[in-house]
Amino acid sequence: MGRAVTSTYLPELPLDLIDVPNDRARALDPVWVEALAAIIAGQGLIHPITVRESGARYKLVAGRHRFAAMLTLGRVTIPARLSAAASNDEARLEEVMENLGRNDLIALDRCHHLHELKQVWERMYPQVKHGGDRKSIKRKRLPLDPDQPEIFGFARATAEKIGLSERAIKLAVTIWTRLTPASRLRLTDTDLARKQTELKVLSEQKPAMQAKILDLILGDAPVENVAQALEYLQAGAAPSASEKRFIAVRKALDALDDSTFDAVVAAHEDRVIASLQRRGRI
Repeated sequence: MGRAVTSTYLPELPLDLIDVPNDRARALDPVWVEALAAIIAGQGLIHPITVRESGARYKLVAGRHRFAAMLTLGRVTIPARLSAAASNDEARLEEVMENLGRNDLIALDRCHHLHELKQVWERMYPQVKHGGDRKSIKRKRLPLDPDQPEIFGFARATAEKIGLSERAIKLAVTIWTRLTPASRLRLTDTDLARKQTELKVLSEQKPAMQAKILDLILGDAPVENVAQALEYLQAGAAPSASEKRFIAVRKALDALDDSTFDAVVAAHEDRVIASLQRRGRI
């Protein structure tokens, strides 16, 4: 993989000395920040964030959610380690690989990370992209053809299992590059963003069609996935008023937590029971 990037642990670092770059590989999830803050409040921060020196200040490399959680808790310092990354690309690679290694990325974020991995790797090792002495660059290669060994020396079966095979990287990069910037933005915090199969089909559509599909799925139309949206558009059917009401109510109910859902059912208990009886459920 090239030069090993090591870290030096720092004393508690003041949060106000740390700058967060705007071009993070992973979007901030406020729900996860809230959950992580509760975990940290109970057991402390187990994994330090990673930073780089930037003059008299520091630049965040990895740990944005941990950083945000500590701010949420009103903390003024945070455990940190100093990265030995010598360039922005090395720091980016460290960020991407840490997130990939945690194995908790949703499909859209994983496509973005693998795209970033390929871009950074080719900037760091341009001879890989443009040819060169295969023997001298063998351990630095990000293989994207079937005649080369899997990335980082993994056996093919292992690479497939953890999503770092040649096939997985090519697919993720293709999905990310074919999705329009507008589509990527609209997919944030949606169920579609968690399903690579849906992202793949959406990415195969032209930009204008991507927009129409997302209009349907994220709007009031009675469709839930890309295949249904394509069928809907081909049929040229418009949703009826009752269909719109049904979809709106269903989406609202799906978003409720259990206690709130129970309260809604209790408020309409007689009608719920009557409906179950009409359908022979009770």
